[in-house]
Amino acid sequence: MTRPALVVAFYANPDRYPPTYHAALELQRDFRVRIVCRANAEAPCVTWPADLRVDRVGPAIPDREKDVQPALLRLREYLSFSRALRRAIAEEKPALVLAYEPHALVATFLAGRHRGVVYQRHEIEDPEPLNPKSLQSWVRHTALRLSRHTDLVVFPEARRAALHQRLTHDARPPLIVPNYPRRETFPQPANWPSLLRRRRETRQLLYRGALGPDNGITQMIRCLPDIAPDLTLRLCGTVRPAFAEELTALADSLGVRARVQLSGFIPSYEQLNRETPEALVGFVLRQPVKTNLIFNATATNKLYEYAACGVPTVVPDNPAYREALAGESWVAFADPTDPRSVAAAVTRLLDDEDAYDARSRAARAAFDARFHFESGFAPLRDALLRLARRD
Repeated sequence: MTRPALVVAFYANPDRYPPTYHAALELQRDFRVRIVCRANAEAPCVTWPADLRVDRVGPAIPDREKDVQPALLRLREYLSFSRALRRAIAEEKPALVLAYEPHALVATFLAGRHRGVVYQRHEIEDPEPLNPKSLQSWVRHTALRLSRHTDLVVFPEARRAALHQRLTHDARPPLIVPNYPRRETFPQPANWPSLLRRRRETRQLLYRGALGPDNGITQMIRCLPDIAPDLTLRLCGTVRPAFAEELTALADSLGVRARVQLSGFIPSYEQLNRETPEALVGFVLRQPVKTNLIFNATATNKLYEYAACGVPTVVPDNPAYREALAGESWVAFADPTDPRSVAAAVTRLLDDEDAYDARSRAARAAFDARFHFESGFAPLRDALLRLARRD
């Protein structure tokens, strides 16, 4: 039986966005998947199946350089992306187009596709007035209007979805698909006693993800003087040079420079996943400065990657996280803006060796039972198959 075609429109780098990569792998079982995305200078950090086509459009330069290009160049690149998407749709004649985020949705309609469109959003921005001179502002406002004309809207977090409904006056309930990791990407630890023993020897705290002020990085460093002096902090992720210098200066001023390791971006997802289980405690400390960061509990794949690795984690103490993680012994809640609260949470996770071991095993058990991609994605897979058959 011939699989129907599915075109994925993603105006970013799918190599660095695990939910897109995982979705493409899962959907290949039922669809012929073709991805249209922007080109970038970095080599792919994941391996795509040989029969899955990825069209990379535009200049292969770093994303940071693209962000500061003149407006005319950004517009040209966006129109090139829309034209490439039009070609892919004409060639594949897909049953569905899966458009990730506003730029992809608007490009889908610019490409002439008005039926069989599924709109999957990850982020939700705070409402802002239209700036007609800004391509991003124009795209976001246009996408709000167009989303009402799609077949299905998908979000990773219920509160983000509810805000989107209010902004668009769309009475249809969006489908909630949390950003959980794939089970096969995170095998069960082979030897728990040996792993837990290594953790207690290395005494390493870990953050994986983009390094920026909104992600609580300074609070992680500031908490170090208030926790056991043999605990170290490893920071893995992209970081702007100016912020890296700021972090180094902060660590120096607190006398903890020797305890902070700035590892930068780990280009291999597999490598980072192998190294994460060695960590004693993980951090997810999104700062409450934007709606998107507050309503984040089921939208951040990092939290559930820690769970997959059996790493107890410090998380923000807010209603969204409390609701998503009710009864989970492997998390400790903290005020993400208060380093002393963060330090107290770390101490709670480590204050009893037997309890810590139980928390580590509970984290992995929670991932196996509830927080894995296959279970969270199943409703979207079923919905896409229904829509494809209707076509």
